[in-house]
Amino acid sequence: MSSRGKIKVLLLIAVLFGACYRVHCRPQESASERNRQEELTKETKIGDSKVYGLIHNESEGKDAKQEKEDLDSKILSIFESVQKKIIDLLNPGAVIDKTTEDDWKINPIEDYQALRSGIVNAMDSIAKQINAVLDTPKKLTTKINKSITKSLNAIGNKLVGLE
Repeated sequence: MSSRGKIKVLLLIAVLFGACYRVHCRPQESASERNRQEELTKETKIGDSKVYGLIHNESEGKDAKQEKEDLDSKILSIFESVQKKIIDLLNPGAVIDKTTEDDWKINPIEDYQALRSGIVNAMDSIAKQINAVLDTPKKLTTKINKSITKSLNAIGNKLVGLE
């Protein structure tokens, strides 16, 4: 057996020995410890509620009163309930949870396909015409610049003697 296996076996034996020691070799409870355990399990009534182990003296139980909600606490409770109602009102459930078969069975968009494509084509042609009008001054300027450059090159060629 390897050293790791031996260590595992020794650890297992130690754990089992510790568990047996806790169960069988535990010291006996004293009388005061038993009395304390009985007091903790003693039932006391406060109002309509049963409470265990809180009141050890019988005279204290006679004067005990059930706790009532304070005014500040009531105001906060009302405020929280109003907030919850507002949140529920403003945050409706998911749309998919509310859909019915009638909502998705007939698709009304398919009925107006011709109208939609007509609107898109009309807007496209209008945009092309506007772009053509806006590009006309640029094209004219480019054409004029080319003709001036050509004529200046011709004059320069004559002056230099290339022609």
